[in-house]
Amino acid sequence: MTPEFRKTVHLAVSGDSFKALYLDWQRGVLRPDLVFIDAEGSVVFEINELGLKGEALDAARRLAVVWGDSVVFGVGRSWPCLLDDFAPGYQFLGGGIEGDGYANILCRAADLNRQRQVALNLVMLGWHPHSMFLFNEAAIRGDAPAVPVADRLRRLFGRGPAVSAANRGLRERLSDFLRAVPNTVLLTMPTALNPGIIDRDLSEFFVEGDGNAFGFTFLGRLPYSIAIQRGAFAFIRERNEIAREVCAQMNVRVVDLFERFSTEGQPDFRENFADILHFRPRAFPLVAAVVYEGITDLVR
Repeated sequence: MTPEFRKTVHLAVSGDSFKALYLDWQRGVLRPDLVFIDAEGSVVFEINELGLKGEALDAARRLAVVWGDSVVFGVGRSWPCLLDDFAPGYQFLGGGIEGDGYANILCRAADLNRQRQVALNLVMLGWHPHSMFLFNEAAIRGDAPAVPVADRLRRLFGRGPAVSAANRGLRERLSDFLRAVPNTVLLTMPTALNPGIIDRDLSEFFVEGDGNAFGFTFLGRLPYSIAIQRGAFAFIRERNEIAREVCAQMNVRVVDLFERFSTEGQPDFRENFADILHFRPRAFPLVAAVVYEGITDLVR
C-alpha cells in the first residue's frame, strides 16, 4: 500500500504569529507536514515530512538540500526548488530558516546527513551570529521577552567594522562540518552593498512597495543607518573570506554568489535585491541558474 501523508493547511499571512506556525524556535527547526495557501486556495509553500521547504520526499530522485537562513528560505516556494528543472534526477529541498545562525545551519545539515542519504548539500552560512538564540536565550527560558530580529541585527552590525566576534569559531566549526559531510558545496553570502556605495547615504533609494517588483528597503524593519550599513558589509565580507579560505584548504567547491551578484558597476544596485540582504522573487530563476552553473558536473 502507498503510505498516506497528511498535512495541516494554514492560510499564509504575515507577521510573527504566522511564523510561529511553521518555525519552532526552541528546537531550531521548521515544523513538518504543513501547507500554506493564499486566499484563493493556491499553495504558497509547503514543508515536507523532513521539515524542509518543498514537496514530499521523492524516493525516485536523489536528495539535495540547500541549507541556510532567510536568503534560502525566501518568499513563497523560494529558489532552491527551481534547481529541479535543471537536474531532473534530483530533488532539491530548502533547508533555510529565517534568522538561523551558522552553527545551527551546520548542525541541522549534519543531523540529516546522519539520518538519510543526501547526495548533495549546498550550504549558505547566513547573515547571523553562530547562535540563533544569541539574544533570545533568556526569552526561551521565560526570564525575559524575546529580542526582535531587527534589534539583534542592530546590535550586531552597529559595531561597525569590528565584527569578528560574530564570526568567532566559524573557521573551526565549518572545517569540522566539511570533514564530516564531504559531499558539500559552499555558497557565499550575497549583498546589494558594494564598496562604491558603502559610505553613501542610500535613503533616497528606499521605495515602499512590493519587493518583487520595485520596492526596496534597508533591512526589514531595521531603521536606516550608515554605520549599520558599513558594519553589515564588513561582517559579510569577513564571513565570506573565512569560508573561502576554509574551502580552499579542504578542496571544497565554492559557488561565489557574493561575486556573481556583485552590484559594483551596475546601473542599479537594487536590480536583484529587495533589501541589502535578500533576493527579489523575480530574481529567483537567475539565482537558481547561477547555482546550477556551479554544480552542473555534480548533478548530471
